[in-house]
This record gives sequence, structure tokens and C-alpha cells, in this order.
Amino acid sequence: MFSRQRAILRLVANEGGKISRLRLVKLAFLLSREVGWPRANIYDFVPYKRGPFSFTLYHELRSLERDGWLALQDEHNVEAACLATLETSFLDSGFLDAIDQISNRYRTTDTSVLIDDVYQAYPWFTLNSEALHKRAATRPTVSPAVYTVGYEGLMVDGLLDLLIRNGIRRLIDVRCNPIARRYGFHKSTMTKLCGNLDIEYIHVASLGIPSAWRVDLSDDSSYERLFGRYENEVLPRQHDSIEHVIELLKEMPSALMCMEADHLCCHRSRLAAEIVRRTSLPLRELRQP
Repeated sequence: MFSRQRAILRLVANEGGKISRLRLVKLAFLLSREVGWPRANIYDFVPYKRGPFSFTLYHELRSLERDGWLALQDEHNVEAACLATLETSFLDSGFLDAIDQISNRYRTTDTSVLIDDVYQAYPWFTLNSEALHKRAATRPTVSPAVYTVGYEGLMVDGLLDLLIRNGIRRLIDVRCNPIARRYGFHKSTMTKLCGNLDIEYIHVASLGIPSAWRVDLSDDSSYERLFGRYENEVLPRQHDSIEHVIELLKEMPSALMCMEADHLCCHRSRLAAEIVRRTSLPLRELRQP
């Protein structure tokens, strides 16, 4: 079990074993704002209908129910299905104290007041609020460019938040096989989640690297050979696909996405360089300052 899941169990227990999903998400969000916790301990969040939201957290609630830790009574409430003391005892003592401090700070705070407090302190997350009068942020707009991004090390919520913060309206997936063990990065799931946030998702398999080419990658030289092969054998044969992507990039702010966090360790850097050569559009990697 992940530490972040144990944190959820602790938050539920601190509420007397029963809590609304809305309240749980807001408490988990406030916990994520505490400074210094490893990323594995917390969830990423994205502006959504009721403020900060984590699709990953909701997905893992279902996992905790499947494993017998929680009962999702209906679409609104979460209840502890068994004592979680043994599992939460594995948490770092400092992190456990932080969870309890969040719980104690808001124990007597009504959920509606809690939401208002979050909105006031973190206006960015009001961006997509269903309550239009509470929106205190606007979606950024940017000029056309060759934007690129890798999701390695991010939850899908962190990736989506990064896209919105950078004004991206379309995600162009250039993986050959858009599958992943981690929640959110499979093609079908990503299509749905992007759609929830008014981001168009497009998969261009022809601009990926065949999986069979990725065997025996062990050092920098092997990656250089791989990318050299990509430049020599894939890009010259994909003129139409590249021109299609160029049109997409010019039409609205769009980002080329693959897995690797470092774009220099990913074929998208070679694809982006080819597009820059053809268009003279500026290049920007979203995870670089």
C-alpha cells in the first residue's frame, strides 16, 4: 500500500470513520500543500468542478474498497470498513503528525466553509468551478509553439494541471503504444480525463518508436543509436504525419507528449527539432523552467 493511501485511511479514521468524498479530497489537498513531503506520500491535484481534485485519489479509493479497507457507500460518502491502525502505523511519524494536524485544524469546520477557505487560499483551483461566481482565476492563453512534455514522475493530475497552467489545449501523444501500468496514462483513460478538462487528446502512433527497438537500452550511447535510427528510418517516412502535427500545433496550443521527463532522453526531442526546422516555431519543454 502506498503512503498516500495510508494517509487517506488516517484522514477517514480521524473523521470518526466516515467522511464525504468532497471533504476527504479537500483535506488531502491541504495535506499536499504541506512543505517537504516526498511526492510518493501525496496526491497531485487539478482544478475541477468543486475546486482542487485528484482523479488518481478517486481511482485509489476504489482500490481501497476492493481490498477491504473502505466502503464507498454511494457517490458521496466514504466509510472505514476495518481498523486501519496497523497500516497507518507504517507512516513516518512526522508525516503522521502532519495528517493529524490537518484533521484537528478542520475538525469542527463545516465542509462548505472548508471549501471556501481552500478557494480563498488557492485561487488557481477555482478555475473550473461549477459555481461561476467563485472563479478567481482564468485559463492562461499562449502563442503557438512546439511544446513538449513527459509524464515520468507525475501523476496524471499533475500532468493535466501542468498543461492547463501552460495554456495547452491539445495533447498530442507520440508514444507508439499508449499503454501504461500507472493510472491515467492509458489511451482510453487519458482521452476521458483530458475531455473532462477541455483538453483534446490525439494519438499519433506513426511518430513513436517501435517497442522492439527499445530492447537493450543500457547507456547514453545506446539511446543515441536509438534516436539516430528514429531520425533516419522513421521521420523521413512520416512526412504526412509530421505535416499533420504541424497543422495541429499551429491551430491551437498543443504539446507533444511521451513518457520520459527529460526531453533529451526521449524521441520527442528529435521530432520537435524536425518540426522547428520546418516551421521556425519556438521550442519549449514544459517541465523546464
